[in-house]
Amino acid sequence: MLCLFFINTANAQEITRRHVDSLLSQGNVSGSGAYSLASILQLAEFFSHLRHPESKQLDSAAYFINQAGRLNQLSPQPETHFRIALIRSALYKARGDLKNGRFLLEQTIAEIKQAGNLPLLGNAYFELSEYYSQDFLQQTMLERIRILNLAAGAFEHTNHLVDLARCYRLLADLHHMMNNYTLAFVEARKALAYYRQAHYTETQGLYALLGRLYYTQGDYRKAIDYQLSALKIATASSADNVRLICQINNNLGYDFIKLGDNPKAISYFSRALEIARQEKDNATIYLLAGNIVDVYLHMKQPLKAKAFLTQVAQKTVYPKSKLYEGGDEVSQTYLKIYLALKQYTTAKPYCDNLVAQTNNPNLNMYARSSYYELIIKFYTATGRFPEALKYLNLNKELLHKIGNDNDLGTNEVLWFGLDTTRQQYQSAIHHLISANTIKDSIFSMAKSRQIEALQIEYETRQKEAKINLLSQKSKLEQANLKQAILVKNLTIGAIFLLLVIAGLLYRQIMHKQKSNEVITSKNTLLEDLLQQKEWLLKEVHHRVKNNLQIVMSILNTQSAYLQNDVALEAIRGSQHRVNAIALLHQKLYNSATVASVSMPSYITELIDYLSDSFDTSYRKIKIKQVLDPLNLDPALAVPIGLILNEAITNAIKYAFDNKGGEITVTLMAGGDGTAALKVADTGRGLPPDFDFGEANSLGMEMMKALGKQLKGKFSIENAYGVTLMLTFPIEQGVEKIPEENEFFN
Repeated sequence: MLCLFFINTANAQEITRRHVDSLLSQGNVSGSGAYSLASILQLAEFFSHLRHPESKQLDSAAYFINQAGRLNQLSPQPETHFRIALIRSALYKARGDLKNGRFLLEQTIAEIKQAGNLPLLGNAYFELSEYYSQDFLQQTMLERIRILNLAAGAFEHTNHLVDLARCYRLLADLHHMMNNYTLAFVEARKALAYYRQAHYTETQGLYALLGRLYYTQGDYRKAIDYQLSALKIATASSADNVRLICQINNNLGYDFIKLGDNPKAISYFSRALEIARQEKDNATIYLLAGNIVDVYLHMKQPLKAKAFLTQVAQKTVYPKSKLYEGGDEVSQTYLKIYLALKQYTTAKPYCDNLVAQTNNPNLNMYARSSYYELIIKFYTATGRFPEALKYLNLNKELLHKIGNDNDLGTNEVLWFGLDTTRQQYQSAIHHLISANTIKDSIFSMAKSRQIEALQIEYETRQKEAKINLLSQKSKLEQANLKQAILVKNLTIGAIFLLLVIAGLLYRQIMHKQKSNEVITSKNTLLEDLLQQKEWLLKEVHHRVKNNLQIVMSILNTQSAYLQNDVALEAIRGSQHRVNAIALLHQKLYNSATVASVSMPSYITELIDYLSDSFDTSYRKIKIKQVLDPLNLDPALAVPIGLILNEAITNAIKYAFDNKGGEITVTLMAGGDGTAALKVADTGRGLPPDFDFGEANSLGMEMMKALGKQLKGKFSIENAYGVTLMLTFPIEQGVEKIPEENEFFN
């Protein structure tokens, strides 16, 4: 679950530390004037709402609350009485006395209702919702949503636009957690509209939320734009944004994972981790450490992941007592590492911890599902198939209850892995097809949500255009009225002439406005059609990728029935070639545009796949990469991927003895509109009489044919190993991901 520890909480106060220091330095908080009472209330509210209050600070809050009560008795005001009660309830909550705090708050709400004070009623409901802010159980979140809706309903009838916007922002955050993204988008846009109407600039929390919502839609570049905007506002603000800045950096880490930029993801996770260390927030430290470990595991570096987590554990004590039931981050993270290292004996105690914790009835449903997933992987890897099947069924039932289709697809993939391991291939194919069906459904739903969002934006633009048109008409009518008053004393002929001219001008303006409306409407339609075309192309690439994955699964299933080594080798070779093409379609589907492919990202994932398939670490073979940031047309990327597949596969299989060696893959752009692809190994080399032109193996024939397709020139150097080099013309430019400094200039 994305950023479970960083849910945006807020209280009704807008009092900064600087303002509090100013009030305390004035020394005028003990008088009897109205100003003094207002200052005392501000100080009481500040100290009672601190995030991690010390005992002395809570004593200060109690002192100012009692002093405000005494001053109000001199000239009783109902509104002041209610405010004091709300602040006293917050103090109860800060001290952990939730029972008395909630009782006082509910009693105060009843009194405020009777008095009909809507702004204070909204604040009171908001304070009541904060009693549920540290508990993420499903029923608790539903209750918090109900109370926040009551707060918003009270603020709707007041001019407290900032408080109303804050309510909708938190409602959007909660609905985002519960996977109701459509409603979350509606509420987030309402919050943004109210903030703008109030000319409120501290919108960093809302921008961060919009970034997370675009992340759920798969629009990662727009998600990054919003997160960087939020980071810019938060760092420039004088408010206490430490936890929010930590959250934004964490969100950016997730965004860059989706874009395939693992080093940048680690960089942002590390920034967030440093903030958590400064705040001494150990629970968040372990959450962020788990995120960094996940990136290392994705990069096939489990030993580095283990060393990193061990270093964190040596410096940071894992918190035993939790304010929420969000799960055991340490056991989950260590289990992931030891599963990747295939050290199942060491992994078993961590799996047993998770199994025991699944019996906790207060465990958050999202955490329970993540437990199930890791338990399934462990039992499948260790051959405990009945237990794995049990937790697959439990996870499926839980995910249906949550309504999480994405994880349902993941559960089907885990089921496919179990059936493949059990050699129940027919059932395995059934679960693989189910997983692809779910992914297709998610893809369609995401596009539907995007279309719905675009429709809302289009209707908003239409309404704004109508408002502008009415405003222009009103201004024109006012101008005509002034003109009529001005020329009232002129002769009848002059008046008639001016009216005729004004009428002609009015007609011309209206005609021009209508023409502009038609042009604007057509431009909007063309933009929508272009976006639909882009989505359709992505849908084609997505379905081609899924079909190629089914072909690979069928080839894998077929290989289980073959005994002939030559046939098995041919099947595996075909799987690698199909994967090279499928990987390209996956990159096109995930990219912001289908017109080009990021070659460094594509080649890196292809090499990772081949390294994993041939277990190069066991063979002591290292594969280095020297890649220019080229974005190429798919027509060029497919032949390059297949040539690399053949060249690297041949080098791994035939170039080295049991001592291993090194393969270097280079892709560089020339200054004359060409590019050079080079695959060099430090192996035994080719036989002295080898002639590339006369070679007739399938791999060599494919490389020669693909080289001709690229209009390129092949050359082979047989010294200190084999170096295969292809020079070919290119036409595409280089794109780049937006950097953080572009948003801070």
